[in-house]
Amino acid sequence: MYLTEISNFPSLLPFRGAKKHSVPSNLDLISSSFDDAVLRRLKSLGPPSISLSWLSKAVDFLASTHSEARNLISDLKVAPPLDDSLAWYLDNSVKLLDLCNSISSEIERLRQRRLHLTFVLHLLGDGKGEELPSPENLHRSRKSLSDFDRGASSGFGKRSNAEVLVRDLNVGLTRLSNAPRGKISSVAKLVRRTVRAVGLVTVFIAGIAVSTIHGSPDMVRVRASAEFPWAESFNEFESAVWAEFKRRSGRSNDEKLKGMLEELDDVGTRVKDACGVVDDLAGVAEVNKEEKERLDEVVKELEKATASFSDGLDRLSNGVNVMFDGVLRNRNHMTENVRVSGVGKKP
Repeated sequence: MYLTEISNFPSLLPFRGAKKHSVPSNLDLISSSFDDAVLRRLKSLGPPSISLSWLSKAVDFLASTHSEARNLISDLKVAPPLDDSLAWYLDNSVKLLDLCNSISSEIERLRQRRLHLTFVLHLLGDGKGEELPSPENLHRSRKSLSDFDRGASSGFGKRSNAEVLVRDLNVGLTRLSNAPRGKISSVAKLVRRTVRAVGLVTVFIAGIAVSTIHGSPDMVRVRASAEFPWAESFNEFESAVWAEFKRRSGRSNDEKLKGMLEELDDVGTRVKDACGVVDDLAGVAEVNKEEKERLDEVVKELEKATASFSDGLDRLSNGVNVMFDGVLRNRNHMTENVRVSGVGKKP
């Protein structure tokens, strides 16, 4: 778990002045490089699926977009002044760090639920051996399976602080996009455009992650404007993700409680099958070959589903950690750029 006790940026206000530098001659090339990277990584996401494995790729896409923005500002060789766009990034990056914490907390909750499955697999012998598990182990297995199911309804569908943060980011992005366009330098214009692009991708991916993990039916929707050459691809992809999310949200309440994530859905099905077999075996006194084979099969399927679930959780957790570290680096980088551009403190 991370701590995000990071001040927004009041200490940066004295550095609004900027030294005069020559404008880089390759602004178009720098801008195109950023746009090409966004489009390439967007296409790498492939068809959307509401799964941990796909969600980890989406988080990687978000992290790479923030990284590309940092690279763009570095390539400018000019320290941009702290205008509204950079101020927005420094302020709202704190909210993104809080979102990373929230998602990490939910991943930890899912890992706690996974422990019930690991215990069940241990009690049932991972489908090995020629004898049925003891009545005591069957009873304990059934209890752990029930505990796993009960964990599904914990906080599911309730409005979370993470959702509020995503909506706040979206409101801030809208204000930034609608801010008056005065006469600004070509460098400042490029930085502002880049920050808007990063904000757009952030609200999109963060909204997907929060809505999926918390089981919220209301996903924040965003659209890219024509100023971005990847706008059409982005908007088509956003619509495809929304359609898939809406499809899974339209399931029955029992199906929803398994979880929006495909891996959780699969595990939920295997848990239900295992509950049926364990209940049937509760009154069996002697080993029955057919019943033992049936038990072995459901344990095998539960083991596979649990492994996929575990792998997805680990990949998403690693992706969120990378995201968190990357945003911190961006904050430090932009803060340093603003300090370098300062001509002195105000009295």
